Amino acid sequence: MYYIGVSAYYHEASVFLTDGKGVNCFLKEEYFTRIKGDKNFPKRCINFLIEKFNLNNDNIEYVCFYEKPFKNWWEIFYYSIINPIKNRNLLISHLKNFNQSSIFFYSDINKIIEFPKKKILYAPHHLSHCLNGASFISEHDKYAYITFDGVGDGETISIFVIEKKDLKIKKIFSKKYPHSLGLFYSTITDFLGFEINEGEFKVMSLSSYGKPVYEKEMKKIFDTNNFSLDMSYFNFHTNTNCSFSEKFCKVFGEPYLNINNENNFKKYSNIASSAQFILEETAKNLISKAKELSGKNKFVITGGVALNCKMIQSLSGIENVEEIIVPPSPGDSGSAIGASNFANLYKNKKLFKLNTIFLGPDKKFINQNVEVESYFRKITSDKNFIADAAKKLIDGEIITSYYNKTEIGPRSLGNTSIFCNAKNSAAVKKLNAKVKKREFYQPLAPIICIDDFDKYFQSNSNITLNLEWMGTLCKATESAKKDYSSIIHVDGTCRTQIVKDKNSITYNLLEEIKKLGSDILVNTSFNISNDPVVFDLLDVYVNMKRMNIKYVLMENGLYETKEIWIRF
Repeated sequence: MYYIGVSAYYHEASVFLTDGKGVNCFLKEEYFTRIKGDKNFPKRCINFLIEKFNLNNDNIEYVCFYEKPFKNWWEIFYYSIINPIKNRNLLISHLKNFNQSSIFFYSDINKIIEFPKKKILYAPHHLSHCLNGASFISEHDKYAYITFDGVGDGETISIFVIEKKDLKIKKIFSKKYPHSLGLFYSTITDFLGFEINEGEFKVMSLSSYGKPVYEKEMKKIFDTNNFSLDMSYFNFHTNTNCSFSEKFCKVFGEPYLNINNENNFKKYSNIASSAQFILEETAKNLISKAKELSGKNKFVITGGVALNCKMIQSLSGIENVEEIIVPPSPGDSGSAIGASNFANLYKNKKLFKLNTIFLGPDKKFINQNVEVESYFRKITSDKNFIADAAKKLIDGEIITSYYNKTEIGPRSLGNTSIFCNAKNSAAVKKLNAKVKKREFYQPLAPIICIDDFDKYFQSNSNITLNLEWMGTLCKATESAKKDYSSIIHVDGTCRTQIVKDKNSITYNLLEEIKKLGSDILVNTSFNISNDPVVFDLLDVYVNMKRMNIKYVLMENGLYETKEIWIRF
């Protein structure tokens, strides 16, 4: 019997299927539509699962949506009608989009596969986040669970504890919309000219180039102790097109400036640094609040704000914090996992535990009706292909990977990646600027075998687990600065991924490059700028051609692209 969690309508739509015993499959709708961050009801994901698992009403125990649809819609509506003249634009937009909201989840899913209503569950939004985090740990009662995001079901911050007996979950703190740390940071993202829900990581990267010179001004608009906003600086609650008010601009100046201008870059990096300071101070105060209310010194942090890995590194320095865990996909997309765990808890009075970050479908199944040779030519023997790939990396080639199961979360973790030799600064520069077309202030991430980590990086032990999925930053040692300066950010940090599985292709590839004089690879997601990560072989081929990458490492060999005509 299967439990299916669904997240949709607001951010990246996703679906997670599990039997709670080891059969798992995670999908994003963007894989199929090729629309980055596709938020629409994930009908293609569900159709894929129906085909793979022969789903029907008999073998599905529950389908669980990741929030309470009417509550989520009503909370924003209620806030809007309190002051209908001031909030007119938001109110009109909210009403116009009613028929595209999650309220229609039941009818949308029944267009694909029919269920009785008793098989449909709705989990509270922040509880879905909480249970996503709980899916990656044991001893659930030893942690406090902190969730903070933009808004969900009218809440912006929640703290939970899970009691050992009967796994009873208790909410011990919450903050209501519009007072949102996530929306504060998104407002900064908007002001700096980046896309909301996509550009926050650019603000984080940019912050390392500046200083928090606007700390006092920021603290006037966001109270880091009470977690509240001065709404006179914001417009997100009244205007769907602009997050900040004229009062905000009077303090911080003109928005949307050309960041490539030297003066603008300095100013914007200082604004980003100040916002990052407020984020980190607020998160530290939340940890203190959670410790005070729960008596715990271990924490699971979820919600979209938890994607800020610079913040997670900062939190690791808090005294007497024994452990901090951020799940591999802490945002709304990963909440599909939490929703399915809610259904499992509802039925079986227990939570399942996930032991891998590779929960997507196997590449062989994705392409079961496609011949690899239609697009690619094998250039190595089955025996030596990993060593051959390592040799090309050492020689300065950029190589893609496409093998085994797809990773979850927003970061590629080896199975669906682009690699280059981190020691080759020219290759790193080419990958960042020409292939991925990223801004110069965005660093690339290193990947390394766990046994070599301590030689090049330093990290507090209470966040070590997050290094397996790039969930935090760490500091570069002098050895790293000497030989791998191209992967080190301006503040001396790296978003490093460690690889532990000695049977994996990625681990063996790293072992092979070590024989040739390099311990570290650069690992970035297998996609061109503003596109989703590749899903099937056609995506692989098209992206490689667009990025002018010749070689792809698969499960049984190293391949190069063919010259073919594709009919659309």
